[in-house]
Amino acid sequence: MARRPPPPATSDDSFGALLRGDAPGSPARRDPAATERFGWGAAVVQPPPAPAQPRAHPSAPAGHAAHPGYGGYTTAVEPIPETVIARTRPHARRLTLPVLILFATVTAFGWYGGRFAEEWQNWTALGVAIALVFFATLLPFLAWLGHRYTITTRRVIARRGLFVSQRQDVYLARVSDVRMRRTPLQAAFGSGNIRVVAGPELTVVLHDVPSARLVADLLGELTEHPTPIAPQPRGTL
Repeated sequence: MARRPPPPATSDDSFGALLRGDAPGSPARRDPAATERFGWGAAVVQPPPAPAQPRAHPSAPAGHAAHPGYGGYTTAVEPIPETVIARTRPHARRLTLPVLILFATVTAFGWYGGRFAEEWQNWTALGVAIALVFFATLLPFLAWLGHRYTITTRRVIARRGLFVSQRQDVYLARVSDVRMRRTPLQAAFGSGNIRVVAGPELTVVLHDVPSARLVADLLGELTEHPTPIAPQPRGTL
């Protein structure tokens, strides 16, 4: 007797095979360990999205990394460093008299020193010569050496004093007026006094500056086109 073929699978049998995971293509057949409510297979777990990387500004050069502290953008514009343009002191003409006193004192002591009859007279002459050299030559020279004026691309710095120093800073962005005044003697040597006015309560005077006209023109040019002020690191001027 011929064997009868099995009855075709009904929709109920196909639905049961899908639940059991026997049907081809079912989630349970693909992953036997995957389970979910109602037997529909495990849900596909999506990996967490990667954190967004900061983007560089379109104007930044190639290879320039974005700075995380500026909202993911960077800029190719860097702060311009402060540059020293000129350093000067008052005109050395003021040392003429101290130098003359030094030569006169040394010459006089070399001629009369040790020629007095009494020993105390010789010691007195030596003390007077030392006092003249100290008060009339050395102190004026140290005072001249302690006056220093520095002009940078951002400010004017005036220092005074060698052992006890005083300093005044005036930013060029705040300067409202630059004035020059000179006497006939200063005009003969090309020097002069330059007043840098930055307000009613802040004025810096550069006393007897050599090449005063050139310095005044330089300050006027820097005042018209000042460099933006940026935070200064330690160890600068």
